[in-house]
Amino acid sequence: MAQHRWNRRFFQDADAPPDNLVYFEPDRIRRRRFAEREREGRRAEETDRSGSERHLERAAKRLKHVSAIDRVLYVPQWDMAKAEIAMRKAGVTGSVSNLCGTRRKIVRAGRTR
Repeated sequence: MAQHRWNRRFFQDADAPPDNLVYFEPDRIRRRRFAEREREGRRAEETDRSGSERHLERAAKRLKHVSAIDRVLYVPQWDMAKAEIAMRKAGVTGSVSNLCGTRRKIVRAGRTR
């Protein structure tokens, strides 16, 4: 074993945990916990860069099932009209914004089931 001072303190008492050991949760569990907290939180955000009408509608439906006060769908500016139509089609109340957040359109739910 090394004779250095920092290494010696770990081997004095083998049963006792070292005092500088930091306990942490793995990244996947932490991300899942943060996602659950955000899902029930104040704001739900979904980003779609594809421009496909099918993908925009899927993103809008994901926003529909979130119990948040603000629902925002971020898309490139040239897809904002398509995203607005997709949100109305999915029956989602929220807003559509461009990726940097300078433009925003508020969407009321179009059709209800």
